[in-house]
Amino acid sequence: MSKSARNDRTRYRATFLNTLGASLVMVGFLLPGMRLYEGYDHRLTRSEALAVSLKFLQTEPGVVSMTALIIGFCLHFTALHHLRKLED
Repeated sequence: MSKSARNDRTRYRATFLNTLGASLVMVGFLLPGMRLYEGYDHRLTRSEALAVSLKFLQTEPGVVSMTALIIGFCLHFTALHHLRKLED
């Protein structure tokens, strides 16, 4: 396999992993944001709203969103690691 073919293969693999990672990061940010916006009571004080947000992170959707964030960032860093294999 030629060097340019190996480089293209590496770039495509990194692009795929980075796309998956970005998607998981967006899910990790949007899921709690939509959930909190849906159930947010505008009469709460700032400290009460923070307490509700922290309580949400301890529920199943909160754990799922945190897991999606962690896996997304891991996939992004894996993609960066693959890009280091590019040859000149």
